[in-house]
Amino acid sequence: MTFSAQYPTGRPLSQTWRTPMITTSNSPSAEVTSGLSALVNNYNQAYGQAKSANEARYQQMLGIANQTTQQRAADITSDYGQRESDIMQRLGRLGMSNTTVAPTMQMGVERERQSSLDRLADQMQQTKLGIIGSREDPYPDLGAVQSLIAGVGSQYGQGQGLSTMLQALAGLQS
Repeated sequence: MTFSAQYPTGRPLSQTWRTPMITTSNSPSAEVTSGLSALVNNYNQAYGQAKSANEARYQQMLGIANQTTQQRAADITSDYGQRESDIMQRLGRLGMSNTTVAPTMQMGVERERQSSLDRLADQMQQTKLGIIGSREDPYPDLGAVQSLIAGVGSQYGQGQGLSTMLQALAGLQS
């Protein structure tokens, strides 16, 4: 195995303070190839776990929004049912429960109930859009893994590490 020292600036050692880049003309060893493969597999496993956790958290947030909507809708329905009942009792006390006033009053309460349910639906739609719009899912740092693989590949002269580096990069999930 032969080694050669290369300086990024091209200056002799006396004119630079940088550490030389060591390159080898041999292709990567089985240990290096195996290490890159393990690195890619670990990254892909962490990526899959992060993706599952992010999706579970997202579904949980949407589920909470749905539960809140259902409870508010039940409360609105109950409140307007009580309001309609109060109106019918008042009309009964006044002796007007069998007149045309009662159905008109019931329709008015029903319109208000539906209007409240529509406002709730709009409000909850905005909440869900906010959840969707603010979704930021953390994943393992792909750039760091790519840089590490590229650094390993660049240590082999005459393009010997290029094929190993490209094979490792091809296995990454993104």
